[in-house]
Amino acid sequence: MTDTCPPEILSRSLQDMLTQLHDPASAEGLSTRKVDGWSHPVPGGLGFRYEYDGNVAKGGWEFYELHNGICIALVNMVARRQLARSHRCDDYLALSAVLNGNVRLADAAGTDGELADGYCTVYGTGGERSFDTLYEAGDHLRWVTLYFERRRFFDLTGLAESDIPADLGHYIREGGDYPVRNVPLSELASLTAHQLISPPFARAFRGAFMSAKALELACHILFGLAQPDSEQFGGRFEAEDHRRLKRAMQMIRGNIDQQISVHEIAEAVGMTRHRLQIGFRMIYGETVGRIRDKLRMELALDLIRDSKMSMMEIALETGYEHAASFTRAFKAAFGVSPIQMRKVANDELRVRHLASSLKRSSKPVSGEGNDDA
Repeated sequence: MTDTCPPEILSRSLQDMLTQLHDPASAEGLSTRKVDGWSHPVPGGLGFRYEYDGNVAKGGWEFYELHNGICIALVNMVARRQLARSHRCDDYLALSAVLNGNVRLADAAGTDGELADGYCTVYGTGGERSFDTLYEAGDHLRWVTLYFERRRFFDLTGLAESDIPADLGHYIREGGDYPVRNVPLSELASLTAHQLISPPFARAFRGAFMSAKALELACHILFGLAQPDSEQFGGRFEAEDHRRLKRAMQMIRGNIDQQISVHEIAEAVGMTRHRLQIGFRMIYGETVGRIRDKLRMELALDLIRDSKMSMMEIALETGYEHAASFTRAFKAAFGVSPIQMRKVANDELRVRHLASSLKRSSKPVSGEGNDDA
């Protein structure tokens, strides 16, 4: 019986990310190879995207140093295997707004916290202290983390010490460690986090937009930390609500070919239709109907590329009773018809096969190329 190999542990600090951001290669627009993926500079010089190797995770994370001095990390990934990570904030206060995922936090001092979807985790580490996380294989992780340099916190936010809880004010003044706190995300905070993960602008406008939205998200979180009993959080989503939302998503995925209504889904998971829709917008960024349409189109694209099913069969498999309705929906999603997409996929496959054949035929036969020997 072989022992299970422990997950690899990689350490990363905020200063490491800032150093990577200001690397000369990034300034020149060059991608660089890292230990488990690639770092790609973002046009405009504000940040970089870290893309994991396919055997590590699908997706990755982005890091930015914004115009207003706030640093931000945007995580959107699915781990392919169990991954252990060690993090150090380097005297920065971190606010992590979690849209998907439940990740344990632990450190040498005995902290036992959690990054939990629907909540923001607030923490600060000073000196060399770090904390560890463990990402489980198959979990979709999405969160936004804002980093405020401790000594510049009041300048960056425009807040005064009297505006924030006493223990946070003490941390800002004296440094050290700020223990993990979890704050429920309001609907507005969740929507702001979604806007940061998928900003509608590029280059200079992207930086300006993200700077404004980062400060907006910080206000929502810090207000919730300072005034947890505010009416703004009266309709907040608790752990049981999040379990119901996950069950609703499982129902949609498991019945992708069925015409199941939003009312039926809400009734099955024990929520009102209105609350289900609000929850989906908070956690997944779209209404139930839009999420279902998106999942159907993702499945349709996979079947068109990787199967020999007819268009009518694919339409039925993805919940469309008529080929014309399916074609309209597919073209609206991808800009081309299903038949055109299959032709493109077949052409790409032929090109790959041709390239592979040329590569094999170009290999020298043993003994060739030695005429001068």
